[in-house]
Amino acid sequence: MKKLIALSVLLLSLGAFAFADDAMTMPQGVGRVYIAPTYSFAMSEFDKDGKSQDLPNGDMLHAFNLGFALEYGILPWITAAIQWTPGWTPWSDVTAAALFPLSNFEGDFNTNGVADLFVGAKFQILGDNGPVENDMFRLAVAAGVIVPLPGPDFSKEVPNVMANKDATIASMDRHVFAFGGRFYFDWIINENFFLNLYNETIFYPIEQDGKYDGANLGAAVAQGQPDVKVNYKYRLTFEVEPVYSTDLADGVRLTAGLPVNYRFNPAPEIDGTSDSDYNSHSLYVTPNVGVFLTNTPLPLEFKLQYGIPVWGQNTYARHNITAQIRVYFAIPPLMAN
Repeated sequence: MKKLIALSVLLLSLGAFAFADDAMTMPQGVGRVYIAPTYSFAMSEFDKDGKSQDLPNGDMLHAFNLGFALEYGILPWITAAIQWTPGWTPWSDVTAAALFPLSNFEGDFNTNGVADLFVGAKFQILGDNGPVENDMFRLAVAAGVIVPLPGPDFSKEVPNVMANKDATIASMDRHVFAFGGRFYFDWIINENFFLNLYNETIFYPIEQDGKYDGANLGAAVAQGQPDVKVNYKYRLTFEVEPVYSTDLADGVRLTAGLPVNYRFNPAPEIDGTSDSDYNSHSLYVTPNVGVFLTNTPLPLEFKLQYGIPVWGQNTYARHNITAQIRVYFAIPPLMAN
């Protein structure tokens, strides 16, 4: 059972490419779309005691993911959003993560596929645009649901493993309905600098059928017990980020940040059994720099960030390199003031 829990916790952590945000909302009638390609790799992992260990035989994990989002300002203090981050993984190699090595196996293991959608809305309560005006602090909350998209059927991947063919052994997401909230707080120190605090809390009220969870593949290969139920419970994320911005020229604004991000995933219950030794923790520092161009036909924003693993337990030390490209547009407001 411990191997099944480890497979579920460790491999699902490969999908954690989501991005935090500040407490600002989009102007009414203004929207933005963005694409966020991410290259993720890992050469080591953190065990249950938080010790870093190299992957076997000097192997590496690799994944390339494309994330997307659409956000629109319904009112000056309400922004609606559809976010697919992480999004689609067209290529990956996670052979080094297999917990059931097979002799003379000639195929490769991957985590290709799609993640789930977040659909929700952000409400600025305190700030320049909020119902409570304030020029020193901003406070916003967001509520939303995670809409599950189809994931791999791991019961169908077992024959590929046994036949020495390439196989998908990990999912990019949990592919089960969830709901939760996000909380944003900005302390505006001056016109060039603010400090952002962020929290995301997600609950998973529905159990997952084991054939769509990596635990199923491990069970089928290692123990011959493919029919399991998985309860993911909840997920917590906390982040603090100092943000600096300044105008370089007319219509050109430079932004830089240094977020420190902590994520906690409790060990899932598999057929009603959970082992806290396999709770997953990760701590990241993600330096980033961006340029916002406002004199172009459509305002454009470019951002580059590098997620560096600092510490963790029961997770891979993934390095995440992400480029965000955001395009802003204006259409008539959906709602009047």
